[in-house]
Amino acid sequence: MKYFTFIIIFIQINFFLKSFSESIRGLGEKSLKWEIIEENKSNNQTNQIKWEVLPKEKKSINLEGKSKKGNFKKNHNSSLIKTTINNIYEISPIIPSNNLVQDNEIQTSVEWKSSFGGGKSGGTGQQNNSFKIDYGLTDFSQISGYFAEADDSTYNYINGKSAEYAFQTYALSLKQKIWSWEKLDSSLSVVSAIEYFKISSGSTKTKSIFNESNDFFDKDKFGKIIYSFSLPYEKKFTKNLTYSLVPGFIFLPKKLGDRTTRDNFYGNNFFIGNGITFNLLEDLTLHGSLTYPLGPGNNHFDKNLNFSKKPIYSFGFNLDLNEKIGIQTKITNSFGSTPSTGILTLPSKNLPLYTANIKYIPYGEDNPLRPLNKRDKQVSFGGITVNNALIQDNGTSQYVLDIDSEGSYFGSYRYSLSNIFQLELINLGSMNKVKENIHINKKFTDTYIDENNFNLRIGGKFLLFSPQKNDFLWTSFRTSLGRNESTNQGYILSEIINTYRINSWLASNISSKYFLSGSEKFGSIGASIYWNISDNLQIIPEINYLLDKNLNSNNTISIRYSFNDKKSMDLYASNALGTQDLGQLLRAKETRIGIKLNLIY
Repeated sequence: MKYFTFIIIFIQINFFLKSFSESIRGLGEKSLKWEIIEENKSNNQTNQIKWEVLPKEKKSINLEGKSKKGNFKKNHNSSLIKTTINNIYEISPIIPSNNLVQDNEIQTSVEWKSSFGGGKSGGTGQQNNSFKIDYGLTDFSQISGYFAEADDSTYNYINGKSAEYAFQTYALSLKQKIWSWEKLDSSLSVVSAIEYFKISSGSTKTKSIFNESNDFFDKDKFGKIIYSFSLPYEKKFTKNLTYSLVPGFIFLPKKLGDRTTRDNFYGNNFFIGNGITFNLLEDLTLHGSLTYPLGPGNNHFDKNLNFSKKPIYSFGFNLDLNEKIGIQTKITNSFGSTPSTGILTLPSKNLPLYTANIKYIPYGEDNPLRPLNKRDKQVSFGGITVNNALIQDNGTSQYVLDIDSEGSYFGSYRYSLSNIFQLELINLGSMNKVKENIHINKKFTDTYIDENNFNLRIGGKFLLFSPQKNDFLWTSFRTSLGRNESTNQGYILSEIINTYRINSWLASNISSKYFLSGSEKFGSIGASIYWNISDNLQIIPEINYLLDKNLNSNNTISIRYSFNDKKSMDLYASNALGTQDLGQLLRAKETRIGIKLNLIY
């Protein structure tokens, strides 16, 4: 499974480093406090100054109201605190900035990178997904760890035939600031990286792209050490505008295997990169870069395995939602996600790709929200086939287990990284007896919900508006992506969800959903009501109206019993095909009875 290793690494390392950073922060820093003590009767001084060493956490005092980055805030005790400033630490994997994560601080990020279409391989696109951890060693150095994985057939046929490829990259990078001159607003750093690069191609049904000596169908596997270094120079022209000049070198093998008579891989490359950042708003930064590979190697190969050099570009923006959560999106033709692979284009085609990156700083300041009342907490367990906009509190885990009378099963694990962002770490499930139901067409059915379907997905939900911060209603944006493991084809589902509390016993919900895949795209409107019969009992009717004349709408009715604020159970009847993303949109021939267990921890 493509995402299994990726998900496990994210869960275990992220939570481990959060605890590790907390221990270091507690032990590694102390501060001085001035304190006036009572008069000492043994001498004539009326006041004395006493020096006292306090742990760092005692100097952090809750803020009153919403703070701004870089500003001082005063609370009722007249104590001052300066909030953490979020910076861009790289424009792209090969264009690092000279900003550094603070000493003993951690930042993590997850990136989804994809082409806009699947080409000859089908699906939603060619993906390379990655996970990154930045850790501040000192005030002048940081270490970063990367994991990246891609697993697809090539975008174009190779020499007229389908070709499979896969690679995994494990990288360790060190950034050291070696010079800084405040008068010139300039700085210079050195960045080095060493990586283990695993690459394979071919199968029992396709030929390896590294086999040019015969027509056998088999797989080639290689594991290579690659490395890179660069010297990023930064010049700040104005308060908001910064330019980066990045010369560097990347070592990649120029030949893999012995079934070729020529160089059949990229080889070494010197490069020169240019980057620019512009702070448009306090929390919004625009950025772009252009990098030229100088050789002697290459960074691109086409459908005939001809190698060449292509400039690498990127442009996009960073938006800090708060000091814990930030998002980055950009357009780039760089398919690699590490310092030594970031110069490579998409295999077989030089195309623009889109990226979506979520960064997480465990100890940044969060958005303050008022707690949910008891009945809103019941709504926050979620729906059956129509989701709602509410999000669990920061640091809260949410578990869901669902099974129906046809043998379909679904399970998910969500974790709130912030009061305004919930990450779907695991969302898996399988729909049973799909051949007995009506779908768009046979190709669509065989691709996404075949008889052996097992869908593994990841995603996230951002809270945009909330009555917990005096807005009129809850509004969230949710997106989910993944693939059917039996066909190796994926889809994206995005939705904007609105939830409104009408009165103490009634809440309404409306959701606009959009399904996108390599073969089909369509939208729907979902609506539901949360009707409290008592403090512990809700009735929840739902409908999904499909905006496609070839598709039928579906209906669901459920009864929810809440044991307490953290546990509930739903008993439902539905003619939706399933309760996971695509299954919510499609209608089954027969009504299914199901039970759904909800746990918040």
